[in-house]
Amino acid sequence: MRRTQAQRSEATRLRILDATCQSLVERGYAETTTAEVLARADVPRGTLLHHFPTKVDLLVASVQHVARRRMDAMVAELAALPAEADELDAFIDSVWRHFSAPLFWAALEMWNAARTDAELRAALMPVEKEIFGVLHERATTLLGDDPRVPTVVQMTFEVMTGLVMTSIVSGELGRRELLIRRWKRAAAILLGRRAPDTLVERAKGT
Repeated sequence: MRRTQAQRSEATRLRILDATCQSLVERGYAETTTAEVLARADVPRGTLLHHFPTKVDLLVASVQHVARRRMDAMVAELAALPAEADELDAFIDSVWRHFSAPLFWAALEMWNAARTDAELRAALMPVEKEIFGVLHERATTLLGDDPRVPTVVQMTFEVMTGLVMTSIVSGELGRRELLIRRWKRAAAILLGRRAPDTLVERAKGT
């Protein structure tokens, strides 16, 4: 079936966004130039400018594109949990899996750049609010309408983001897995689902 002009335009837009995200992951923010994106997407400069008049428009749209895609996958994953699954553990595992995926590094590149770029920071704020707002909403559906849930969910995002950033420098897999297990226990304690003295694993034989 022959595609319409609107379909071809949308396909081109998505190709540009995918090329931008790949560049952010592979080359970082500083080297994700318009020329780099043009070469990767294989589109004329006029086409890129038609879809994204400024570099900030392009970069923010690319992060939004990736974030929505990862969010949809995460929401679908959580919705498909078997009845016997531990919802809190599954939620934390899912957040870690999606936050530690290479495409999440594109967002990290942007957040880091936004520290010293007021225009970029202002453009990213509503995107972050939208994405994390939906994730909070889905987490509440999964974990229950407990007033403690939003705090635990936000802390989960912060802990997992921190682990992603430290894992870029350190490859200590065992240490990372230990911290994730402990965060699962801490989150369950904060929600009143575990006793406080179960936070730290006991050595075998004690």
